[in-house]
Amino acid sequence: MGCNGPVLAHGTGHRRVRTFFAGGGRVRRASQSEDFDCPFPDGLFADPETCRRFYICSGGTPFSQTCPPSLYFDDIKKFCTFKNKELTCGPVESTTTERPPPDPEVAPKCDPSTCTLPECFCSADGTLIPGDLEPKDVPQMILMSFDGALNNMNYPHYRSLLNKEHRKNPNGCPIRATFFLSHEYTSYFYAQKMFADGNEMGSLSVTHRGPESWWSKAKYENWTEEMVGMREILSRFGNVSKENVLGMRAPYLKPGGNTMLNMIYDFAFAYDSSFAAPPSKTPLWPYTLDHRIPHHCVNKGCPTHSYPGVWEVPLNTLYSEDGTGGQCVLADQCVFPDDEDTVFEFLLENFLRHYRTNRAPLGLYFHVNWFTDKVKTKALHRFVDHVLKNYDNAWFVTMQQALLWMRSPRRSAELRDLEAWACVKREPACNIPTTCALPFADEHSFGDLRYMETCAVCPARYPWIGNYGGQQRGKMIMDEVAEQQNRQAAAEGSGEEDYNVTSTAA
Repeated sequence: MGCNGPVLAHGTGHRRVRTFFAGGGRVRRASQSEDFDCPFPDGLFADPETCRRFYICSGGTPFSQTCPPSLYFDDIKKFCTFKNKELTCGPVESTTTERPPPDPEVAPKCDPSTCTLPECFCSADGTLIPGDLEPKDVPQMILMSFDGALNNMNYPHYRSLLNKEHRKNPNGCPIRATFFLSHEYTSYFYAQKMFADGNEMGSLSVTHRGPESWWSKAKYENWTEEMVGMREILSRFGNVSKENVLGMRAPYLKPGGNTMLNMIYDFAFAYDSSFAAPPSKTPLWPYTLDHRIPHHCVNKGCPTHSYPGVWEVPLNTLYSEDGTGGQCVLADQCVFPDDEDTVFEFLLENFLRHYRTNRAPLGLYFHVNWFTDKVKTKALHRFVDHVLKNYDNAWFVTMQQALLWMRSPRRSAELRDLEAWACVKREPACNIPTTCALPFADEHSFGDLRYMETCAVCPARYPWIGNYGGQQRGKMIMDEVAEQQNRQAAAEGSGEEDYNVTSTAA
């Protein structure tokens, strides 16, 4: 029995100031200068007489600085660099840009009087408990997620952690987690096995391509082919129905702002989990994107427009009061000494911060490299066992399950018969999968073979961007959407609905 997710309802100028960076050496101490007139009150400006010197203007007061030896100030790049033909020596005409007009589509501030559950949830600072419950009545949810490919190299690690025989929630059902999958190197046999055990599958993209910065600038069409395409591949070759692939995460946590959210809204993803929140003694709850996000967008790329009914599961920063491990939103990005107790205490401290304040869901998000470290693996297993043994109101659930609870909050004492958190019985994976040897070609490679494990019939070609079905001749999703729209226009007035393969009922 699959879980249904949340239902998706459908002037004055300013100066261009560059950050100063002195590459290759130490900049000499600045000294106040009375011989230079600042073109603007604040900024960095070249000395008109020598390329070795520049001025930092602060409040209209110039301070002279000299570049490190062998470096020269470039007045366009606004930093000291080596002398070459591209060096812009001496002052250049300063430019100003008009302040852009206000965005008429900017999301409004949170208004609790109009934003009500189950379709909308917000609070001024993001820390409000849904349903006006007292913290003592709120279940402490732990959201574990795993990003990347799923295959025979990492499946044993995940299966061991999510031991369905020995690690169970207070209602007797196995603990669960969310997998954000990328296509290449994923075994859809193991994806189906994890899904059959009650875990959630989400979309992390088809290619997981680099460079990382590409994603924050990706076009609407790019996001569509990557995220919707991954949902289609999961459905066709992992036997995970599209109605159950409700969430996504931006690769490398590089979200694409309004462009990405337009795709999420149009293609009926119920939630995203890509926005990092700064460290806070009181963590954030998930919220809908009807209104402005209630926190600083640490990793940038957050939306400014309104997307009614779309949920965001923010990534609260993990940290310890004494600084051990540093700060991270993905647990494997924190750096620990080679000591199991230290890692365990770090995880427990973050759990208790949530448990003792507003009981916002604790997010523990991993890549496989966490599990290649035996010390970290033992500490995580120990942490899970400790929580299950000592806290009878703590639950390891999927993101879908957490959002279902938020849409209709119930007290901890009422959760043992909550249908959304009940044990599930899904179609099991096959016993012996097929390993498909498939021709693959993209703009960088031709004639390569890719191997893909699945319980489904092998496709003709390796599924990829523009060919999620693995057919001899594929088609871009956006082309299919255009064809669907043309068919709907032709059939207008017939009273029939034409559902494209990319449609999803969230």
